[in-house]
Amino acid sequence: MPFVNIDLLRGKSPDYLTAVSDGVHEALVEGLGMFPEDRFQVIHQLAPGELVFSRDFRGGPRSDDFMVVTITDGLDRGDNAKQVFYRALVRNLAEAPGVNPADVFVKMLVTPPINFSFAGGVPTTETAAREALDRAATVPGARDAYTRAELVEAVTHLFRDNNRRPIVSMLRDNFLLKMPASMPYGGEFKGAEEFDNYFKRIVEEGNEYYASFTTGLRRVIEADDHLVAEISVTAEGRTTQQSMTIENAWVFDITDGNFVSAQIYADTANGLKTAG
Repeated sequence: MPFVNIDLLRGKSPDYLTAVSDGVHEALVEGLGMFPEDRFQVIHQLAPGELVFSRDFRGGPRSDDFMVVTITDGLDRGDNAKQVFYRALVRNLAEAPGVNPADVFVKMLVTPPINFSFAGGVPTTETAAREALDRAATVPGARDAYTRAELVEAVTHLFRDNNRRPIVSMLRDNFLLKMPASMPYGGEFKGAEEFDNYFKRIVEEGNEYYASFTTGLRRVIEADDHLVAEISVTAEGRTTQQSMTIENAWVFDITDGNFVSAQIYADTANGLKTAG
């Protein structure tokens, strides 16, 4: 995001259009904080009579270089950012290809991020959440809070992809994982490191309990103050050579945009029989 439409009169050279495209994009990066690689534009060249505009209403005088720049964004960046963008835009276009600031008309449209899909049928809400988690994971604990989409994405990675990195990077020191004490690996585990080590003990190859252990995510249910991950577990005990396929649920409690605790509801008897 955002997506840009540029309307102007027909007859401009390829170099002119390139300069317009560059000027608009560079202003977006400067003013609205867009990623430099986030560049999606359509330039419409219209015949005389197909672009109708006042030569002097609220500005002007306007010439045949008049253009309409329409920005459709998934977030409202705020008044200050928009004003920086407006100033950067007319400055850039004045420098190249030489458009008079009076000839630059801007429309800013905001639509929910779910209304964008960049590719593959994946909504932008998921893509943006994944990108945010990847950035946050480079500096664990750097974020004060996370959006609901980011929290859901982290749980999805954990159980669908066996990827702990996103959720581990989000956990604070006071996070508490509560597991049934009847299990050989049960108990309470506090903070990101203990949460990560817990999964290593039962999931990673060579662990003492299971020769194989895989999870399948059925769905993540969202509520006001928690998430519920419905998962299936297929495992084979290392010493017992017993196999199991069971359903269980993980409940993640959320406060102020952070995971604060998690607890599993499962067939512990079957798990104990398989793990030994």
